[in-house]
Amino acid sequence: MTDGPNVRIMGSDLLRRFPEEAAMPPDDPPRTLLALRLRERGLTVERFVKEFNKAARRAGPDNRDHAISYRQATRWVSGNIPSLPYPVSCRVLEAMFGDGAAALLGPPDGRPRAGTVPSNGTTAGCFAGDDRKAPPAEDEEASPTRRRDLLNIGVVAATVGALADPATRAAGISRAIATSTPDPLTLAQLQHGIHRLSTLYAVTPHTELVAPVEHAWDEAEALLETRVSGTARRDVELVAGQWAFYRGRLAFSMNDDATALTFLVLAGQHAAAAGDPLLAGSVAAMRAAVAFFAGEFTTAATIVQRAQPGAHPYVAPTLASSLARALAQTGDADGAIAALRTMRDTVWTGLPQPGTEPGDEEAYEAFSAVTLGYLGRGEAAEVHARASLALLQGTGRHVQIAGTQLALARAFLRRSKPEPEQAAGAVQDALTVAAGKDHGATVNRAAAIWRHLQANPDWARLPTVRDLADQLPAGRALPPGAII
Repeated sequence: MTDGPNVRIMGSDLLRRFPEEAAMPPDDPPRTLLALRLRERGLTVERFVKEFNKAARRAGPDNRDHAISYRQATRWVSGNIPSLPYPVSCRVLEAMFGDGAAALLGPPDGRPRAGTVPSNGTTAGCFAGDDRKAPPAEDEEASPTRRRDLLNIGVVAATVGALADPATRAAGISRAIATSTPDPLTLAQLQHGIHRLSTLYAVTPHTELVAPVEHAWDEAEALLETRVSGTARRDVELVAGQWAFYRGRLAFSMNDDATALTFLVLAGQHAAAAGDPLLAGSVAAMRAAVAFFAGEFTTAATIVQRAQPGAHPYVAPTLASSLARALAQTGDADGAIAALRTMRDTVWTGLPQPGTEPGDEEAYEAFSAVTLGYLGRGEAAEVHARASLALLQGTGRHVQIAGTQLALARAFLRRSKPEPEQAAGAVQDALTVAAGKDHGATVNRAAAIWRHLQANPDWARLPTVRDLADQLPAGRALPPGAII
């Protein structure tokens, strides 16, 4: 059997020969054409899974076996999917039943149902993939938003009608409990991946990270759906929270605060369940950042202050830097300087850990530049900004370099004698570093500084300021009052 649209699958012949002793009960009306086809052939979902996996042998890329789980089949039959499954799954389904995959996974009457399969009835809407031609659907096994609404023990949902009696259900639950230990290899891979990400994150364009981070997060959440307990559950809670944290962090940097908050809140819940102070502190620092750049400075300071007692040593300096920045914007200069001292005294000197960027010497210099700039001490801020840039030279940490360039631009504007041309040059440098890295937040903040420059008629006429406008085609459309 070869991979491709002409893959040879004998499932349709096998289905016709299935015995009828375990037919799906007719109590509930079928919600999908697939459920109707199974009922017509007298099949349970469990039997369908077995025959699908037989038919899909060597159907995957490089003639690898392709298989689905009991849970996947349940979602297909009940219609609880956000989009079409992997292309190879679609091909197997079509070979087994003779109907198109979009039709099989849609309602029996053929009318499109919102939130299930693409309205055009094709597999073109799927994302990157198992056959290396079209990416897989957002999640072949389940939409994350529906995951908690489905049974989490591998037993067929009631809407599918596969349970004949309470004893059968009880037996399924018993088996699920007995096999609830998470796959150790999957867990080890997720843990290894999160540690690799902690070093790769700062030097990798954001769009290259979104898909793999989402996939790994989804894998971790899937492990949690079983009845895993004890130490194993704590390990899975932690790694699920870490992947959720990085997805929220990516969203924040890409200027998508709504998605950022969703994943950060989820990561915080996982951190609480796992009892992990490093993840909890990292979440607090990121949520404070979201609040800060929304202009909610007091809220940002409050979030940090609540997280500081008992904070993990890795995240303690980061929390202090977040507090310094927030207090500077509230006008509490003494509190801001005290927070910088706390950061200096707790600087992290070890290796990067999963969570926020390390609060190391470079971070101390960068946040000193940021804080002092907000306090109107531009000359001192410039010294720290240049020290940060010197430490960042050659590292490829594009988010940090762009951020420090913006801090340097603010330093030029917030000194006794402002230097708008140098400020515009620093903003241009920040945009150059961020180019192609999907820094929506960097572009937003650069545009805010440009607006500040434009507000002064003398500055607006300067060549470097005019050149900056050309690099910000959308800057003029942004709402006024953004944080610079």
